Amino acid sequence: MIIGHMSDTHLGAYAGRDEEREEDYYDAFREAIELFIKDRVGLVIHSGDILDTPKPYGTAMKVLVEGVKRLDEKGIRFLFTLGEHDISNVPSTPHPYILDVIGVANYVGKGEPLVVGDVTVVGLHKYKRTDADRLHERLKEVAEKARQADGKKKVLVLHQGLHGLHEFVGELSRDEIPMGFDYYAMGHFHVSYKFRHGGGLGAYPGATHWVSWRDPDESFVNIVDLSGDEPTISHVRLKSVRPKMERHSKLEALSDVIEELVSSVQEAHKKPCLLLNVEASRPFDPRPFEDALRSRYIVTVKQTLKEAGAEVLHEVPDVDAELMRLAENAMGSREKAEFALLELLRVLNGDDWRKEALELIWRVFKEGRLR
Repeated sequence: MIIGHMSDTHLGAYAGRDEEREEDYYDAFREAIELFIKDRVGLVIHSGDILDTPKPYGTAMKVLVEGVKRLDEKGIRFLFTLGEHDISNVPSTPHPYILDVIGVANYVGKGEPLVVGDVTVVGLHKYKRTDADRLHERLKEVAEKARQADGKKKVLVLHQGLHGLHEFVGELSRDEIPMGFDYYAMGHFHVSYKFRHGGGLGAYPGATHWVSWRDPDESFVNIVDLSGDEPTISHVRLKSVRPKMERHSKLEALSDVIEELVSSVQEAHKKPCLLLNVEASRPFDPRPFEDALRSRYIVTVKQTLKEAGAEVLHEVPDVDAELMRLAENAMGSREKAEFALLELLRVLNGDDWRKEALELIWRVFKEGRLR
């Protein structure tokens, strides 16, 4: 069987902030769907972070349902797991699960094998680093269940980071992933990466559209052929992705830089996103510079004040990311910040919050975490 593998679509990014940028993620998702149909895949797997936020705008859900229904009409099954962007800190049913409820897709993140044709697919939803022990237990369980399933080929679907593959710390080492699968359909990292594991092959297709300035300029989906003795992977570039570029300048030279940018812009299917990093001795009004470039670029100006080394951003920040950054600075570590925002905050929203919070804190203390 040939399967299509996608991940980190982040539908709904920029919703309510920038309609033009919001549409980029929908365009990439639609292109991927049409590509899978054109290549006659028998199955599509999404490895999580389907949405950009667990409380999406309606348009994101509309685009998601329309795309998956189009696959269903062509006889192509859509299987998915959930990433951290899909799962709310407050206990509730994740929005993508509606796809399973209406019968156009199957959620495989609970660790129960699903056989489609001659392929057994099993997966887990995203586990935080603080839940690493539980993740290891669950991986052993799903490996045993997959071993007993009927499918000739076996696929494991995870939304987890692997140590050593990216600048961010992962939750798993490669040795902790169970053997016995033909393909490891990974999600979470926004870069395309392929690795061999035992007799199988694993891959991150990367995000279908870059999300942060650090993400690669190009985005891909994977076409995976499981029909042979060994799987083969084709990385297919998505053409709808908006180009991006970054320039650095001192404030005194900014007018010359802008003149150069205006005269050198190349024809593209979409206006490029431009990040202007400007070093200045004092804050300045960026609007005249933005206006000069607006017809050719989508502009973000980041001011760095020379004396203080402080940054002044002229765009709406990612609230969740900013909250995590502030918590990390205040508490002194990423692990403590994640505990406060992803674990403690969730129980504080419950009816019996006092008891649950005390039990959580006591358990964490006994486990020796956060010392």
